[in-house]
Amino acid sequence: MNIGENIKRYRTEKNMTQEQLAGVVGVSNQAVSKWERDGSVPDGLLFVPIADALGVTTDALFGRDTTYDKDVYNGIYKLLQQAPHDELMEKAREICWQTQKGLFGDTANYKPNYSPDEMKKVYGTSSYATHNSGFTSISHHIGRQFFSIFVEPKNERYDILKQYSERFRELFAALGDEYVIKTFYLLYSKPHGYTFEKEVLAKECNIPDDALDSVMAKLSFAVRSKEITINDEKRIVYTVNQRHELVAALLLLTEFFYAISDCSGYKLQACVRNEPYFT
Repeated sequence: MNIGENIKRYRTEKNMTQEQLAGVVGVSNQAVSKWERDGSVPDGLLFVPIADALGVTTDALFGRDTTYDKDVYNGIYKLLQQAPHDELMEKAREICWQTQKGLFGDTANYKPNYSPDEMKKVYGTSSYATHNSGFTSISHHIGRQFFSIFVEPKNERYDILKQYSERFRELFAALGDEYVIKTFYLLYSKPHGYTFEKEVLAKECNIPDDALDSVMAKLSFAVRSKEITINDEKRIVYTVNQRHELVAALLLLTEFFYAISDCSGYKLQACVRNEPYFT
């Protein structure tokens, strides 16, 4: 494929007209038309502006699609550094979605080329990939958008989880308490470091007196207690210890419920794992 054909290909993929490309690069419409018809070749000084306008490398214009790790990683770093602060996480998620596409290759004829409207088309869907080298879980659902990737341990698979069995049981038992889950949502709606007394929490969450001590004991994953002295009186106060890992775990669980209720909602999925998760 020659330079003119490459220019036309990338311009079309970017949904850009010849007139738009010409305006960005600073040439006439006729010049762009001649390039694409192989009637002429762009001036050497225009290759970089053309590549920038089309969102590709100059190597791509010459048909060299070789990708180097260093260039890709540096490009991602610069892209995130240049992103507005309030768009940073969304930009990172877009990059993650391109990563997910790479795990599928040509699955379902999904083209590897980036489209600026692509993320709008996947809203409300989920995706996952399970390989012997690990797995991913992605949600594009409004209100719970995330990307996660888990790399397979080299020796014992995920057996490390077994040592936390008792802690898992305690956590799920705690969250199974109607008052604990209610107070969990309340405490995570407070500012980080919020300090309170248990009687205040009981009032806000309508916790019965006979259940209060049990609820506070079960909330050890979300609060820290300490004794303070006020007017010569010793009192116990609690401080909220908000952990993003717990929010992330609950978000992942929503995908578990989603998967067992309606598997048809997944946008793309690759199930090529044939190894068990535990030895």
